[in-house]
Amino acid sequence: MRCGLNSPSINPFALRRTEFENLIRVCGSRDVKDLHYFQQLFWMGHSAAVWDCRAATEITKDWNGIDQIVLRNPRGALARVSLHGAQVTSWRNEHGEELLFTSSKAIFKAPKAIRGGIPICFPQFGTCGSLELHGFARNRMWFIDDNPPPLPANDSIGKSFVDLLLKSSEEDMKCWPHSFEFRLRVSLTTDGDLNLISRVRNINGKPFSFSFAYHTYLLVSDISEIRIEGLETLDYLDNLLQKERFTEQGDAITFESEVDRVYLSSPNIIAVLDHERKRTFVMRKEGLPDVAVWNPWDKKAKSMVDMGDEEYKQMLCVDGAVFEKPVILKPGEEWTGRLQLSVVASSFCSERLGLDRDGL
Repeated sequence: MRCGLNSPSINPFALRRTEFENLIRVCGSRDVKDLHYFQQLFWMGHSAAVWDCRAATEITKDWNGIDQIVLRNPRGALARVSLHGAQVTSWRNEHGEELLFTSSKAIFKAPKAIRGGIPICFPQFGTCGSLELHGFARNRMWFIDDNPPPLPANDSIGKSFVDLLLKSSEEDMKCWPHSFEFRLRVSLTTDGDLNLISRVRNINGKPFSFSFAYHTYLLVSDISEIRIEGLETLDYLDNLLQKERFTEQGDAITFESEVDRVYLSSPNIIAVLDHERKRTFVMRKEGLPDVAVWNPWDKKAKSMVDMGDEEYKQMLCVDGAVFEKPVILKPGEEWTGRLQLSVVASSFCSERLGLDRDGL
């Protein structure tokens, strides 16, 4: 008897290797298309969730005893996500090369935020409200969400991922009196791309507003050799000049001194070119109209207790953000913000991306 591999009673994503081999043997399929299809589903899909893909997703502890989730793909790429702040603390390519900056003086212990990786700035980005700098989400302990509301299938297939959850606590309500649920999915694709999907739901009885950012610390060779393309001709707010508004005049952004800007109404694809390493970070985003760019340079770096004096040379923050026009959610409404980071193994102009500038 031959059973169909496309049968709805068979869930290939939940199968282990031995189950896969046994099913093929029992089904007795000799159809090459069936075998190839099923093998693709197995290798791409068995990294579906924490409880369903132990080979690709692992829960460990950092040196402070805080749980962290390790995501892997079949080619050897890796990402680490701490439950402290739901923060991605490491993203490595298939060669084991780190792609995110973390300061050697970073403090991995609450209530101090981790200096590096990708902190989640919510419900406030920067100092644009009455809360602590960048809000409280990056300083809270999150939980693994084993039963999240569904996302589209293409946000699961071929990716190892974890879903994390933060709900408003009594402590949070004292400084920000709104009930919310914040769900974050972090995933690693078979190509090594890093994806973050944030969903914020208002479970309050009244509307609330918030600003937001993925505060992304990229690891670069030398800040003086870095070039950002995709933000030219845009208006920006300069945080070094009391948020005064200017228009970008250069054909690209380069760095010779401290920069702390928010570029407004930006395209959904940004390129960060690292000439020395001959690689380009490509940032694609949705629901994040603004882009913040920050490097503290030497003077400010020396004043930061969790940053080495010379480490500013190896870091650059390029953040997908909501800043100028905060999100307003009515009761029961949900907002989604997506970020995808990929690396191209050569430096090139953004015109050669060959992609729709609308992003994801």
